[in-house]
Amino acid sequence: MAAIESKRSVSLAQPRARQPRNPKPLRKKRETLPASLRSTVTQRGKTTVRRFPGRTFHRFEEAKGKALDYIEFFTMGEFHCFDVAFEDKTAMQFVIEPTFTLETDYADWKTGDWRPIKKWPLIHSQTNRVKG
Repeated sequence: MAAIESKRSVSLAQPRARQPRNPKPLRKKRETLPASLRSTVTQRGKTTVRRFPGRTFHRFEEAKGKALDYIEFFTMGEFHCFDVAFEDKTAMQFVIEPTFTLETDYADWKTGDWRPIKKWPLIHSQTNRVKG
């Protein structure tokens, strides 16, 4: 008869290092932003509106990547507008209500800092009022 060999596993000379169990990841306490930095974001098609207390930003992504033809500012009586014309013969028009002062700057942001290139004189709105 054949001898039956034992099928026990051979013990290692060194005990196997115990691997620590993955502890639950620590939850970071969510930092609350100051009220001045909290915003609500609204998406209207490609236009994004970000509202902060006391200020609002409108981003018009419809113009992204389009080659610019010219920008024209028009003012007459109670009608004031900006026309932003693109080379593909489309345009965006921004109509502004009366009584404003427009300050226009042209700047370089390549370094991440505002570097003014040109500043134009202030433009004041025109009204139809007769000076008396």
